[in-house]
Amino acid sequence: MDIEHLEGDATRDRLGEIESVYAEAFPDYDLGDYRTRMRSLLASPGFEAVTARDNDALAGFAYGARLTGASWWEGLEPPPPAGFTTETGRRTFAVIDLAVRPPMRGRGLGRRLLDELLAGRAEERATLATAPHERETQAMYRRWGWRHVGRTPGSEGETEDWFDLYVIALRSPDASSSR
Repeated sequence: MDIEHLEGDATRDRLGEIESVYAEAFPDYDLGDYRTRMRSLLASPGFEAVTARDNDALAGFAYGARLTGASWWEGLEPPPPAGFTTETGRRTFAVIDLAVRPPMRGRGLGRRLLDELLAGRAEERATLATAPHERETQAMYRRWGWRHVGRTPGSEGETEDWFDLYVIALRSPDASSSR
């Protein structure tokens, strides 16, 4: 498996094949919504993607960007402790999508992609969102050390009405970083 880290422009150049894997991994989701989100996301500060190729075919990907404001946390239930939703633009990395082609699942590729994406990040923590009905996916994240912090409403046009949010520590909040 060949793993590659990509920034915005390189990801934009590969959007066709990434979109193909997305459609295969998430057949019930709207590709129009996906395209709209990606246009905005690719220009986001701290955007990074990781892809995996098997025999030159894209097998999976993971990507995300830094949170620059607290909107990710709006409406979080139960209400979090004071300061939890404070974002500095460098505090939290949001994993937006993790996708592995169905025939490649069950081999540890999703975990490897996520670990590669988060390795070396300067942020204090990472977060991700899942649909409430994705119980197996949520169990997988918990096994990998992610902690459920609550549920937040989806915005208009989102794929879900509600999302379950998870976080994982990447480094201690007081650790210094060169990034």
